[in-house]
Amino acid sequence: MKKLVIVICLCSVACGIEEATPTVLVNDTFDPTMAQQVSMGMIMGINHTVSGTATIYLLDGKHTLLLDPFSSQNGPDLKVYLSKDICATNYLRLGALQSTMGKQSYSIPSGISLSDYPYVHVWCEQFSVEFARAEMK
Repeated sequence: MKKLVIVICLCSVACGIEEATPTVLVNDTFDPTMAQQVSMGMIMGINHTVSGTATIYLLDGKHTLLLDPFSSQNGPDLKVYLSKDICATNYLRLGALQSTMGKQSYSIPSGISLSDYPYVHVWCEQFSVEFARAEMK
């Protein structure tokens, strides 16, 4: 019995909340009303519960990806990618998913040809699992 308690404690520490993406709403200040919409796609979960809209905007010569509205099942090590192909074999990491819910924006590096990156992904890097995808049009 003592061994079982130790195993349960270790699992709860190893799989703890600190590995998961925050679930609080992000206080994102990006204002899309001041920007030009470049492309948009509906976010669809891939074997996970994820939904929302991905939109790329141009403001003051800089591109920004905005997820709004957005809601995702939680997971460890979730990242936001732009990719050249549907399987994300050739991708550009925009950063860690800021939250599993709410409006959030990600800067896109300058010099990127957006027509070369028609997909947005939410990807679990730790387990190499796609959580969601949007095709930008």
